[in-house]
Amino acid sequence: MQDCLDACSEMVRASEDCADACLQLGGGGDVTECFLADLDCVEVGTSTIRLLGWRFRSDGPTTEAVLLACRQSASASIRACERMTRTHPGWTSCVTAGRRTVAACTALLAAH
Repeated sequence: MQDCLDACSEMVRASEDCADACLQLGGGGDVTECFLADLDCVEVGTSTIRLLGWRFRSDGPTTEAVLLACRQSASASIRACERMTRTHPGWTSCVTAGRRTVAACTALLAAH
C-alpha cells in the first residue's frame, strides 16, 4: 500500500507542475487536453491518497473503485503528456509518475 501512496503523491506533484506549465503555454488542442488530464490526476490522486491513508487494508468496493479511477486517470495523463513531449521533450516527469502510479495501483488491486 505504501508504494501506491508514494506513487500517487509523486503523480500529484508532477501533474501540478505539468498543469502549471500548460497554463503558461496557453492555446488549445494537446495543451488543453494535457492540462485537463493533469487536473484529473491531481484530484483523483489526492482522493486515492486520502482514502488509502485512513484504511488499514486495501480491499473493499470503494477502495477498488478509487484504485481503478486512479489508474485510469494516470493512463489518460500518460497519453496526453506523451503527445506534449513531442514538442516539449523535457516534459517527461508526468509520464514517468503516471506509469509508476498505474503499476502501483495495478499491484494493489491484484493483492486483493
